[in-house]
Amino acid sequence: PSSAAVLRVRGGGARAICFAPALVLARKLVRSGADAIIIEGSEAGGHIGPVSTAVLVQEVLPHVGDVPVFVAGGIGRGETILAYLEMGAAGVQLGTRFVCAYESIAHPRFKRAFIRAAARDAVASVQLDARFPVIPVRALANPATERFRAVQRGVIDRFNSGELSQRDAQLEIEHFWAGALRRAVIDGDVEGGSLMAGQSVGLVTREQSTAEILDELVAQALAIIAARARRLAGDSARALPGASGSRDSGG
Repeated sequence: PSSAAVLRVRGGGARAICFAPALVLARKLVRSGADAIIIEGSEAGGHIGPVSTAVLVQEVLPHVGDVPVFVAGGIGRGETILAYLEMGAAGVQLGTRFVCAYESIAHPRFKRAFIRAAARDAVASVQLDARFPVIPVRALANPATERFRAVQRGVIDRFNSGELSQRDAQLEIEHFWAGALRRAVIDGDVEGGSLMAGQSVGLVTREQSTAEILDELVAQALAIIAARARRLAGDSARALPGASGSRDSGG
């Protein structure tokens, strides 16, 4: 968004929280007046950038301190949340982990697809020809994924033969997925819709309440903190004089 758009949002009394797939864009958005930044890695579901979450946090967190920075993409357990908080994140954003919450209005077939899926099933959309860019979207592979490849091939052939202009060819490729997310999520069309999912989908194993999911995430983070405290206590005890475990030989 432009500085004018950010200021208009803020002028209406709302907070402007902007996505940034790179450090240079994060800095630009902060200068434009963004109240907070979300850095989202390529492991995320839906529209994605080219860089992984693990790399983005190392690139951005040490250098953007003027506003809160939230981390997203591929997060499914509390230990990971804790790690990013300790690296300086203000918080995290999770989407895929909550699709199968009881409170989610997603269609039962959409939820079943998530529960059955492994991380490797969440793939980025494929671009066949650089002349016709495809905005990368991560979703579960399904028959529509293969049809999209076939549609691209057909459109490219028609363009090469002079049947389509470049503009019309581009629009035909882009329109393939129009309404596809709603068809999958709301209508339950898991064959022809877009099953947008992050790679953390492999960590979704059953339907749960939102409260239960949150409790699990917090418990996982607290377990790491407790284990660390026990290790530190053990190290301190071993460092005390006479705590090496040696016995007096009586000499």
